[in-house]
Amino acid sequence: MTAETLAAILHRSPVILLDFDGPVCSVFAGYPAAQIADDLRALAYDQLGLLPAALGGLSSPHDVLLECAGVSRDLAASMDEALRNAEVKAVQSATPTPGIDQFLAACQETGHKLAIVTNNAAAAVHAYLARSGLTGFVHHIEARNPADPTLMKPNPYLIQQAAQALGAAPETCTLIGDQPTDIRAAQASGAATIAYANKPGKANALTTAGADAIIDRISDLTEAIRSR
Repeated sequence: MTAETLAAILHRSPVILLDFDGPVCSVFAGYPAAQIADDLRALAYDQLGLLPAALGGLSSPHDVLLECAGVSRDLAASMDEALRNAEVKAVQSATPTPGIDQFLAACQETGHKLAIVTNNAAAAVHAYLARSGLTGFVHHIEARNPADPTLMKPNPYLIQQAAQALGAAPETCTLIGDQPTDIRAAQASGAATIAYANKPGKANALTTAGADAIIDRISDLTEAIRSR
């Protein structure tokens, strides 16, 4: 991928859709996701009197939530509330992604609209943005639907809703995410994709997922979007 390719993707997209955990911050830096998954399993056991086999060994709290949604609506609601509270707690110790402040400022300077599109809870995103002084850079937040966790990415629903909220067609948007689920959700909606390979070994999985471009530094985005 060349800088010109990255710039071309960003310049033809008036709307930038940004995943939260990874591109914006490391949500679970101080409160590990695996610990939250364990806590959710314990809550499920307390409510059901047993632990569904499908919940065993899951390290992602979002995967635990999805499995609980297949058990009962009441259990899913309890899990979503507990996960929301855990995510709000987690963002108090979240660490910012290097260069994200400058990229958000560059989006504002160049007239791009920006939405956060995330499987995390809206309350957690609002809390982090407020704590970090970034609220003014974000035009919209499209977060996990507490009524239906199956709408989380890779379902394209959140991307479609974010685009609609900003008055754009998904095909005119670019999603920046760090997981194959982000890439698949964007592809299903017709949005362009830039993958953020923020850890060793991620680039291969993101390439296999079919990302249009791959970066390993957010500063690459800032340089590209300002390159007119």
